[in-house]
Amino acid sequence: MPPKNHSLIEGKHSADASVFNDMKDMSGKPQPEPQSHLRAEAQGFLDSMASDKNAHQALDRVGGMESRLRAISDEIEQSGTYTHTAEELQFGARLAWRNSNRCIGRHLWRSLEVRDLRTLHTEDDATDAITGALKRHLKDAFNGGRIKSIISVFAPRRPGSADAVRIDNHQLTRYAGFRLDDGRVLGDPDSLALTDACLAQGWKPSTQTPFTPLPWQFILEGQRTRIQEVFKEQPDLFQEVHLTHPEMSSFDALNLKWYAVPLLADMAMKIGGIVYPFAPFNGYYMGTEIGARNLADQHRYNVLPSVAKVMGLDDSSNRTLWRDRALVELNRAVLHSFDQAGVTVGDHHALGEQFEAFCKAEERKDRDVKGDWSWLSPPISASQTPQFHREFDNEVVQHTNFFYQHSNPKPTEKSSGCPFHL
Repeated sequence: MPPKNHSLIEGKHSADASVFNDMKDMSGKPQPEPQSHLRAEAQGFLDSMASDKNAHQALDRVGGMESRLRAISDEIEQSGTYTHTAEELQFGARLAWRNSNRCIGRHLWRSLEVRDLRTLHTEDDATDAITGALKRHLKDAFNGGRIKSIISVFAPRRPGSADAVRIDNHQLTRYAGFRLDDGRVLGDPDSLALTDACLAQGWKPSTQTPFTPLPWQFILEGQRTRIQEVFKEQPDLFQEVHLTHPEMSSFDALNLKWYAVPLLADMAMKIGGIVYPFAPFNGYYMGTEIGARNLADQHRYNVLPSVAKVMGLDDSSNRTLWRDRALVELNRAVLHSFDQAGVTVGDHHALGEQFEAFCKAEERKDRDVKGDWSWLSPPISASQTPQFHREFDNEVVQHTNFFYQHSNPKPTEKSSGCPFHL
């Protein structure tokens, strides 16, 4: 199936595992023992750390790479896992971003602010403590419109145990999708399952609109918490941009908007083999994620027919290219509106040039930039961007990266075989 969103941060993605069958071990040979595999991934991470112009200093302070590897090996032998130092966590989170095949914004990887919240679940009222930390993350990430990239890292996965902290939400900011009696969906169809679950668990939104913010619900030590009506209590946390067009006043009647901070919450981060199942992070939007995917996709908000109507386009046949013309003007509206609101947004041309510069800089350092071409090429005017004309090695760096994960993993659950999934 095609990717759903493919750039800086937005999108709940899935990949057809059959595409990646050739990446599974089909040899029948015995696989490495979990502890030796973890040691190997730890070494892969430390190799990256040791070769970094800044991060290697952290290794020097603990006696060098060999000393740190011995300490990690001893810890794995005793407990089946190991604990990252604060400096390893910071570099590892940034490296995971740099290694992300599908992200076009990773040239900013060194600027990521890393928040160490690995013990927050042990607080007396863990739910309130976690909610408070995420509220601060969202407020600080918005940063008055100058979006700041932040990651909040919670407890790592423990061998044979339920995850200490998880969340059902795909993003901390997302719109609900309500089923109507006539079979239609009011809001975001991509949120139907979570909306149904929240309603079944007692959520009572004051209104049901196309743009109703979803509440939060955590899973602590395998147990669901109460629904967190965060945006009902603090609506100012859910920053939105109302969309207008620079020339068409009739566009305003569509009453379109989108939220400012895309804060992914359901992906796992892995650093040196250690999995962090709850590490919500944000970058900033590329305009096409909103204007060419979220609002335009027929299985999402599907607003192109309405845009074409206010533009007076002939939509009697796709050969009139009414979809293409409406798509461009919708994307113009997104960029115009974010700029008018003073909220950071990237455009696919500028980000494409920045990513090309990043690729060239990495090549000068003898580092191969892994990439998924289908995600790095934007959904409009792709051939006008540098990455369209590049070929990428789509091998996934397994020791340190971001991965999709099952919503409710069992301790013994096996990987799907897709390299982008745990």
